[in-house]
Amino acid sequence: MADDYVFAVPQRDDPYPFYRELRDEDPAHFSATEDIWVLTRFADCVAAFSDWQTWSSERRGNLLNDMPQRIGKTLGTTDPPRHTTARKLVNKAFTPRTVAVLEPTIRAHARALATSARERGTIEYVHDIAAPLNANVLGAMFGMSEDDVLRMRPWLDDFFTREVPEDGSEPPHVAAMAKLRGALDDLATARAADPGDDLISAMIAAEDEGARLSHEQVVVTTMTFLTAGFESTNNLLTNIAHALAQNEGLFETVRANLSLVAALAEEGSRWDSAAQGFVRTPTKDVELHGRTIPEGSQVLVHIGSANRDERQFPDPDVFQLDRVTARQLAFGHGTHFCVGAPLGRMLARISWEELLAVADRWEPDYTAARRVATPNFRGFIHLPVTIC
Repeated sequence: MADDYVFAVPQRDDPYPFYRELRDEDPAHFSATEDIWVLTRFADCVAAFSDWQTWSSERRGNLLNDMPQRIGKTLGTTDPPRHTTARKLVNKAFTPRTVAVLEPTIRAHARALATSARERGTIEYVHDIAAPLNANVLGAMFGMSEDDVLRMRPWLDDFFTREVPEDGSEPPHVAAMAKLRGALDDLATARAADPGDDLISAMIAAEDEGARLSHEQVVVTTMTFLTAGFESTNNLLTNIAHALAQNEGLFETVRANLSLVAALAEEGSRWDSAAQGFVRTPTKDVELHGRTIPEGSQVLVHIGSANRDERQFPDPDVFQLDRVTARQLAFGHGTHFCVGAPLGRMLARISWEELLAVADRWEPDYTAARRVATPNFRGFIHLPVTIC
């Protein structure tokens, strides 16, 4: 029988054998240590993401031990019909054209970062590539400078931690949300008074059959874009960097044929998922695999495990560039499918096209690497790499 699932599992060098053990032996696992249930099989995760009536995002939020200040206020922590109305309004602001217009900006900045990386030869991938690229793109979306976003980075990093201070002081994630809330409240107020060509202004102006986003909804939606966008994309990029080093011949294959970069990003997001899982709460007792998951429980729908489920993916531990991954869950599924998925995919593709075009080697220094310390995500916060 597998050990209890604990919040630190995604920080392991290789948690995937443990996930397999859970899928095989205890697919509806209860962790007494963390007081959570964990669903690890692909079919169960798809079913939970598909059925919001049974598996609510609004009862307890979508993050582990979510903050009451978020629950019921963000796209990820509301159920239909409230979610449907808010999402329609956000979609009116964040359109396919919004994403397309960002492509030249992403390309130019990714190329400049790659060129600078090539000149140095050894880089710290997060500081030199992932973070500034993320900050540049998010800044372009919200009418902020790259430096403005980077100044928020400590809050964005702390937002997903779940550390309990020994001295009883305010937890870092609670303090981070308060600081973000204050800064974005001021920004939304300024945009309401003086609209610009940015996503906040577009959300303020969006209307659907007389419905508009409230000031609070604009603020928390912006917060979601910044926190999830920064964390998810950083981890997506660093996990691909890790995959290139861990899979023999992968770097050489893609480096020789850059048309494979889109497949690299897609398979990379399955093979080592940035978002390891999101919370759902059953609205009634649910019988699953001989267990009764009680109404109101905190349930982690485990994307990281589901995307390695051999019941869905043949040879799931093998990185296959030609794998058909249309139903993988890296960006979620169903009502709450990630609204930023097209942008995340484009950013990853362009970034790696530019970097692989100039890299002759790909050698991470794992002795100096550090992983992110969050229970919902998996990736690196520090990853030195030699590229030439």
